[in-house]
Amino acid sequence: MLKKLASSFILASALVGTLVAPSFADDDTFKSIVIFPVRVVGTGVGMAAGVPLGAFKDSVKGYIKASKATAGKLGNEDNGGCQFFGQVLGGPFGFVGGGAYGMFDGAVHGAKEGYSKPFSKDTFTFKDE
Repeated sequence: MLKKLASSFILASALVGTLVAPSFADDDTFKSIVIFPVRVVGTGVGMAAGVPLGAFKDSVKGYIKASKATAGKLGNEDNGGCQFFGQVLGGPFGFVGGGAYGMFDGAVHGAKEGYSKPFSKDTFTFKDE
């Protein structure tokens, strides 16, 4: 008898608590539930497109920076001979390092933009920062 009374009291308390709670069935909650699968797919597509784009973009930037830095260490970075040896010796290291960094950067950029704005132009392009 005491168990039935206690369970009835707990059930009544739970029902009264739900009656006074505000309703959360507004449009924003429904919209966020419906858009979530689109955001997940947008994130995946953004990452899939961002990795090669980021790798290419940052490998070129890395090649240029490493070539200039190596030419500067060899002497004068405006000298043609130093530029040649900077591109031959330092450029490949910058290309590989920039490509590795670009893969990570592209994945992060694709995930962020793909989730916040799925399938938009910003998801598939990089802005120069």
